[in-house]
Amino acid sequence: MMNPFEKIPESEIQFFKERVQRWLNVDNQIAELQAQIKELKKVKNTELEPEITKFMTTNNVKDLNTGNGKLRCAEIKTKKGINKDHIRENLSQFIKDSNKVDDAINHIWNDRQIVIKHKLKKVKG
Repeated sequence: MMNPFEKIPESEIQFFKERVQRWLNVDNQIAELQAQIKELKKVKNTELEPEITKFMTTNNVKDLNTGNGKLRCAEIKTKKGINKDHIRENLSQFIKDSNKVDDAINHIWNDRQIVIKHKLKKVKG
């Protein structure tokens, strides 16, 4: 089997190796920082925010002036994600034939557009 690197000049291989090493170092730094961010978000979102929003809504406080600007307690409405069960439940209200409902769901689910991207991924081992 032919080595894909044997026709590449040594200087280009060295530059490539340096870029790979730098990428790996940056990737490790990102992983460490993301772990820290994950812990901070956990404290913010599951411990502090529920207590603060409960106090603000209970006491009808919409805005809170802080040294860093206003903290606003806003009601946000979002729609739940779409899944097969949701599609089946809603389609069966209009289509009584369960086979046609299943065919429609399979068509919707399997006929989604495929997007191809290239991304580096570090694999352990």
